[in-house]
Amino acid sequence: MTKNKPTILAVDDNPDSLNILNLTLSAQGFTVLVANSGVQALNILHKVQPDLILLDAIMPEMDGFETCQAIKHINPDAPIIFMTGLSDTEHVVQGLSRGAVDYLIKPLNHEELIARVKVHINTAQQTRISKQALESAGQHLATITSDGQVIWTTAQANTYIKALNKQDLLTLIAWLKQAETTDLLELLHEDSTLNLTYLTLQKDGSHLIKFKASDLKLEKQTLKLKLKITRRESDVLYWVAKGKTDWEISKILTISERTVNKHLEQIYRKLEVNNRTAASAMALNALN
Repeated sequence: MTKNKPTILAVDDNPDSLNILNLTLSAQGFTVLVANSGVQALNILHKVQPDLILLDAIMPEMDGFETCQAIKHINPDAPIIFMTGLSDTEHVVQGLSRGAVDYLIKPLNHEELIARVKVHINTAQQTRISKQALESAGQHLATITSDGQVIWTTAQANTYIKALNKQDLLTLIAWLKQAETTDLLELLHEDSTLNLTYLTLQKDGSHLIKFKASDLKLEKQTLKLKLKITRRESDVLYWVAKGKTDWEISKILTISERTVNKHLEQIYRKLEVNNRTAASAMALNALN
């Protein structure tokens, strides 16, 4: 896919409509891919990332609304324009709520079609440039609805989101319902921690979230080397610095609370401090 020849995927169960779209768009210099069903469109999207998707709303078996939702799971950034003979507000709203950026009423006005296609491809390209700038600055961001649907995401944030398990998603959705600006959520895994920071509520009701991943093994090793403590003491101190109680640490490390306390006594002695707040401060300083 080259800069001067954007690719468009047209999805419609009517062969005549696909043929007209192909001729019209090709004449304007676009590369056109066609699919006669939602399933075929999804198969194409697993191999190619088009610059824009034209999607018929009413198709047998898998309709356009269901297809749109599935497309957003594969490529959340793909601009989708619905083509529909349905002008009812209910259907328009349904299409836009599934992630479409626009809609066209059939029979299509070809001049309007070309104009809207060009506008949305240009907007998507500018958005992509902005995302690349955010990624290069280490800003891994996403906007997510209250029910967990991804509206917009940078590449790395999308990678983090796709790696979430079912319990992570349920925890995220519950957090979004009550989170406020600068609130934090930690999703703990065996070898890593995913930190989410709530930034703001968007005008469309979605939530802007910042993602940052931490490598637990690397961070614990850093504590061990910098503070000259044992491996197990670094395990305990890491979770102390994360604000965990002795009971929570005992469950995470599968040791007794008494053992946690014994390790803390050694940590305080080695760091020459007398409480967990001071020990946490030294740990956080070592990790920054």
